[in-house]
Amino acid sequence: MQCQVARRSAGRPDCLIDWDQARMIPRTDARLEANGLPDAFIYWQVTPGAPAPGQPVRTRPPSGPERPTVFGYCAPQPPLEAYAAPPTVTAVTRPDTRWLRGHLKSTSLLGNVLAAIEAREAGAQDAILVRDGLVTEGTATNVILALPTPHGVELATPSLDSVSILAGVTRALMLDGGPGIVARPVRAEELDAAAEIILVGSTSMVTSVVELNGRRVGAGTPGPQAHRLLNILIDVIRRELALNTPAQPCRTSPAGV
Repeated sequence: MQCQVARRSAGRPDCLIDWDQARMIPRTDARLEANGLPDAFIYWQVTPGAPAPGQPVRTRPPSGPERPTVFGYCAPQPPLEAYAAPPTVTAVTRPDTRWLRGHLKSTSLLGNVLAAIEAREAGAQDAILVRDGLVTEGTATNVILALPTPHGVELATPSLDSVSILAGVTRALMLDGGPGIVARPVRAEELDAAAEIILVGSTSMVTSVVELNGRRVGAGTPGPQAHRLLNILIDVIRRELALNTPAQPCRTSPAGV
């Protein structure tokens, strides 16, 4: 089975990477064993590769079959028991000045890097990107808002057809297992109305934004929806560990999305 991230990222048959996602399992096990890490973040990057012998080396479109280049590493990650409460960050909003194919997983993350630098210069820890009045994503995460309604709380995350963003493994898990999360266009002004702003990602897990643009979000602490989503994510991971199967392999990786 072709890796779904290649299908979703490229959107065109000639851009697909011929890669079987099942190859990731033994390679992942070998790296965990080699590094002696019981709890780790595993990162894999599969790119189309280099031209084969005899093929032009400076052409942009592929001129023939290529052998994918595979790069992977693992880094220590806190055990699930360490997540008694959602982590917290402060953030600012920044214009999303990246190219208009944000659904592609690219090795060039210059736009994300610049936004992260601008956030630090503004005294914040992260940035939430906005384009054409719509929320897109964090610099390495997806965004979920908890919005008060007359009937309770609506959880909203930017839909993939409203903005050009990565789908996100953790976001997908939240949509599958977090009852009540709606994927729809999220307007920038809804950030100011949110009772909670939540960032989700492979290493961020479920993180609460407690301050945005110098303004406290909610009570300035992780709210009930962040706690609920964190518990859901931990339960999903534990179930997958018990089954000894990867959680949603190759859905995509956020920037972290």
